[in-house]
Amino acid sequence: MVARMLWLNCFVGLIACSLVQGKRISQLKCEEYVNQTMTSVSVISLILDPTPIEFTSYNCSKTIDLIVGGEDAKSGEFPHQVLLGWKTNDTGVYRFDCGGTVISDRYVLTAAHCASKGNNVNPAPEIVRFAELDLTIDEDEFDIEIEKITRHPAHRFRSSYHDIALVRLKEHLRFSAVVRPACLWVDVDANPSPVIATGFGQLDVADERGSNTLRKVQLDVQDLSGCNNQFLGTRNFPNGMTDNQLCIGSSRGGKDTCQGDSGGPIQVLANPKWCIYHVLGVTSAGSACGTMVPAVYTKVASYIDWIEGIVWGSG
Repeated sequence: MVARMLWLNCFVGLIACSLVQGKRISQLKCEEYVNQTMTSVSVISLILDPTPIEFTSYNCSKTIDLIVGGEDAKSGEFPHQVLLGWKTNDTGVYRFDCGGTVISDRYVLTAAHCASKGNNVNPAPEIVRFAELDLTIDEDEFDIEIEKITRHPAHRFRSSYHDIALVRLKEHLRFSAVVRPACLWVDVDANPSPVIATGFGQLDVADERGSNTLRKVQLDVQDLSGCNNQFLGTRNFPNGMTDNQLCIGSSRGGKDTCQGDSGGPIQVLANPKWCIYHVLGVTSAGSACGTMVPAVYTKVASYIDWIEGIVWGSG
């Protein structure tokens, strides 16, 4: 009977079959995103009774090795990276105080505290900017208005727990070489290291201006005790770290995320051949930038059920 049910589910379609085999909808979507970056070509050799040979190529932007302190990202290297924009007093001018990650053609993942920034004309962001590499140059970037922002129901602005939110776009997003979704890391027990942080945040804690260019830096996942030693009992972390958070930094100092990077991704390249990154964490909170003190990130794997229910479910 079990075998018959499995056959029936597989007959209905790939998704039903994959769910029976234990794959989540976010994993199926990841496979779909990876397939969109692949091109297969069949080659027949000039011999008797030839058998076609299939070659697969991945249409990726070539990444550059990271250096201490970070460096500028290249075009198409992090096509899932976006910015959240708030209106300023100047007509048509936006202030970008948070980042985010494209995870579907309608949703962006960000930090819950980015849903309201009191130092702007309107506390809530109004647009998402895509394909931005340099804020001083007009190239391929474009904006889509925000329809709504859904914060995790357990989040409270007075602390940094459950600091995760989903941004719904007013229109569907078209994927391209410079705009493409990231996959979600679903294994709550595995925290791969090192990881890559990206964003437009401050380059120096002494300089309040953010970077005009998208930057990338390599960091290490550390034990939660490292962050507990720094933040336990503070306003944002009155109860210390939880298993729903990640403690990430650099033992050598000089490398970090900073103000303006909030909501942006911490990511890993699970397969070097793929063009798709997996988002492991969301930039949440820290102290002084670029010091030996690690920062706190929301662990994406802890919120997979909630994310899937909204992005691909009926939520």
